Amino acid sequence: MNAHTPLVARYFAAWNETDAVRRRALIAETYAEGAVYVDPMLEGKGHEGIDTMIASVHERFPAFVFRLLTDIDGFGPYVRFSWELVGPDGTVAARGSDFAVVDATGRFSSVTGFLDAAAQPD
Repeated sequence: MNAHTPLVARYFAAWNETDAVRRRALIAETYAEGAVYVDPMLEGKGHEGIDTMIASVHERFPAFVFRLLTDIDGFGPYVRFSWELVGPDGTVAARGSDFAVVDATGRFSSVTGFLDAAAQPD
């Protein structure tokens, strides 16, 4: 098990949480206060911005879940892993890789996502 496995598990739990109160608690446990998430389609700054971003994904892809595709790779404060966003029927809406930096408190200070495949906008 990689030292960052529990943090990445919370990351996925936050992305998959539909209850806003529980999601905000997971975000606070996973991301530093001023953390930034950015990928080609989304950007969130701070806990509120990240929560808004995740909520928008739930609106666009109801009942879809993110799941880890690869082992968690990392050294020092740097982490990378790949994931996919999957619907109840097995449809993959997106697939990509995230690269993150962990701060001294053990939370993400930044996450940069790269999309390998994504559903076309409606």
